[in-house]
Amino acid sequence: MSGSTYQFHRIGLVNVSCYLIYKPGEAILVDCGNSGSEVKILEKFKVLGLEPGMLKLLILTHEHFDHAGSARRLKELTGCRIMIHRLAAYRLREGLSPIPTGTRWKAKLLVSVGRIFARRMMNYPGVEPDLLTDDLFDLESFGFPGRVIHTPGHTVGSTVVLMEGGELISGDTFFGLENKQHFPPFAEDLPALVRSWGMIRGLQVKTIYPAHGHSFSFKSFLSEYDAAMERYG
Repeated sequence: MSGSTYQFHRIGLVNVSCYLIYKPGEAILVDCGNSGSEVKILEKFKVLGLEPGMLKLLILTHEHFDHAGSARRLKELTGCRIMIHRLAAYRLREGLSPIPTGTRWKAKLLVSVGRIFARRMMNYPGVEPDLLTDDLFDLESFGFPGRVIHTPGHTVGSTVVLMEGGELISGDTFFGLENKQHFPPFAEDLPALVRSWGMIRGLQVKTIYPAHGHSFSFKSFLSEYDAAMERYG
């Protein structure tokens, strides 16, 4: 798919997606999957006629292992700069991936089990970020019509990317699993996540592209909004 000045492509990885935004000679990647995902990502570059050196920026929506696991290797292979919110930077440097609290009973059960058994599995090679964002970053400085917006909740440093064409790349601020709620099952700061959803409701969005599951319309989000606010707010 494409916007007026860019192409937009989903790259499916292991249980997670990342998103490539590109134009002739330049590209931005949003998230990069688990450790080892750089192989499939760069294979997709080749299919699309892109060279690794065309990747100018890797935006990490947050610091979890399934979103940032291959960041260090991608930086080594492409020379890209890495962007993350400043509240997430220390975890990225150390390759730390703490498990947020569950927002629903099944998720809470998974968290309790995961904190016992999965801690070591969820660490990844740390990397030094090049750019730290705050509330808002304009991607025009990289030649792309979009913004990186702070949406705390899933983690304290979570962000989304909103492009000119109305594509919202949401990381884990939304989920798109079939027959499931769009509201994330995990949140480090539930009240902040509720506020972030309220802020996003006022944005000019057409389609939401989550890291987990399928894309869905902004209308689908709005149809869930009131019930989510009543349940979680």
